[in-house]
Amino acid sequence: MVYVDLDDARAYARWAGKRLPTEEEWQYAAQGGDGRRYPWGDAPQPDCANDGKSGGTTPVKAFPRGRSPSGCYDMCGNVWQWTESERSDGRTRFCIIRGGSYFTARGSNWYVDGGLRPANFATKFLLCCPSLDRCGTIGFRCVVDLDDSRP
Repeated sequence: MVYVDLDDARAYARWAGKRLPTEEEWQYAAQGGDGRRYPWGDAPQPDCANDGKSGGTTPVKAFPRGRSPSGCYDMCGNVWQWTESERSDGRTRFCIIRGGSYFTARGSNWYVDGGLRPANFATKFLLCCPSLDRCGTIGFRCVVDLDDSRP
C-alpha cells in the first residue's frame, strides 16, 4: 500500500493488531544475522527485487528469490518503508525509511537516491504534513511481537 503517511500506517497496523517495525527490527528482518548486504546475499541479483523496469510497484510476492533470511518479501527495491523510528531535532520531525524504491528521479538532486538499496541503508524523511507526506514510493509493513510463552 502506498500514498499513506506515517500516521495512516500506524493506524492500519493498530487496526490489524500489529505495529510498524523499528528501524533496527526492519534491518534485522532484511539482513539476517550474517550481515549480508541484501536480503538474498551480498550483491544485487536479477529477479530478486523490483529494479524499476516494471515502471511501478509490483505485487509483494513478485520476487520470491529475493526473500530475506526471515522469509520477508520486498525488503529492498519496491517502495521505501515507514518504520516506527520517528524523531525530532527540536525543530524538524523526521522518520527513518528503509529499503529503497523502484523509482529513480532523473535530472534532479531534490529527491532521495532511488533504486535498490542495501539492507543497512536508511534515509531520513522529513515529516511536513499528511498531504505532503503521502507519495507513491513509500509504503509500510506490519510486525507482531511473538508471545514469549509459546513453545
